[in-house]
Amino acid sequence: MLLTKTNPRVIAMSGGVLCGTCIAACAFLTNLGTTGVCLTLSGAGLSMVYTPIHLSLNDYFPDKFVLMNTVSLYGYTAGSVLLPILIEKSLKAYGYYGAFLILGGVAFNSTACAATIRTVPSKSTRNEENDQVEPDKRKCFSGGKSLKIKREEEVDEEISEQSRLMQSESGCDRQETSLKSKPTCRKTFFEACKRSCGLWKEPLFIFSLPIHFLQSYTIYSWMLFLVPHTEQLGIQSSKAVYLSTIGGIGGIIGRTLFIILLSKGVNAFAVYVSVGCICTGTFLMDFVCSDYRSRAALAFVQGFSFFIEDAIAANLCKGAVFDDGNIGTAFAISIFMCGLGATLAGTFTGHLFDITQSFTKVFIINGFIHAFMVGHLFIVAILIKRKRLSD
Repeated sequence: MLLTKTNPRVIAMSGGVLCGTCIAACAFLTNLGTTGVCLTLSGAGLSMVYTPIHLSLNDYFPDKFVLMNTVSLYGYTAGSVLLPILIEKSLKAYGYYGAFLILGGVAFNSTACAATIRTVPSKSTRNEENDQVEPDKRKCFSGGKSLKIKREEEVDEEISEQSRLMQSESGCDRQETSLKSKPTCRKTFFEACKRSCGLWKEPLFIFSLPIHFLQSYTIYSWMLFLVPHTEQLGIQSSKAVYLSTIGGIGGIIGRTLFIILLSKGVNAFAVYVSVGCICTGTFLMDFVCSDYRSRAALAFVQGFSFFIEDAIAANLCKGAVFDDGNIGTAFAISIFMCGLGATLAGTFTGHLFDITQSFTKVFIINGFIHAFMVGHLFIVAILIKRKRLSD
């Protein structure tokens, strides 16, 4: 809603300030409720940064959005590699007070990133700039006037002559035209909502919404409980925390390979389904091994897969939406579903652990959830291909 009325760069920079301020403020809070409110506001601020950047990328690279969006997610992957180590060391050196201040300082960098957002110049603006850069080349010898100015004068004369004729002919018809233009009946509320939200005409994207939710749920559940799961198996926390870094390294390799495949013209959905099946297998086989090397290998493969899959949402917003005017709304709903999945990843997965008292069982359940997501994605990919071929 704000992006339709305000400069995207202003919204993104405001979101960066809100996110960093709220995270840093948590260092001074001792009440669980107020801490939760600050973390909620920090998430809202982060979404204010996230959405304009996605839309800006789509404006600059409409034909290569999936590729460029995947490149931009390198920062997200690098954060998953470095931040676990940074926070672990900060907790030991400064406690929660210093760790939250440092994390807030990291979040403030999103303000500087948001400051780089620019509106894509239109073709008319570019033509005007070219006219100003090379005025001498467009000069006409008669009177020193440029061709552009002379053409504008000729067009103005023609328009003035046509307007005189039209005024004389249509003077008596204005009142009838104004009466005919008045609406004869009121639109119902549902019809107004349907007209304003073009996604009602994008059934394929609406059908794909569970994929956004489930993909976010599985990746955030993995991020949140990877280290506690390893600790429950008897591995020290000082070693367990490095599994997040190992997963991030796998993510960087996977993302690099994915970018190479996209640049070669490989179908992105074929890659998603392939790595999704591999990732599902690692979750379903979670009970097989418990030593540190095996857990590190699983974390590497899971990170390799997840950081390829996190581009699925953007790919669906472009692939399952056939009217470019609905892409902005599709991004907003996609991010909402991802946020909902991330929220339930903490609450529902934690509730499953309270019931089972075993992270191994929780990870196996997540494997079945992920398998359902991959199957749904496979169906959507086929439907998108058929729709594109029929059009």
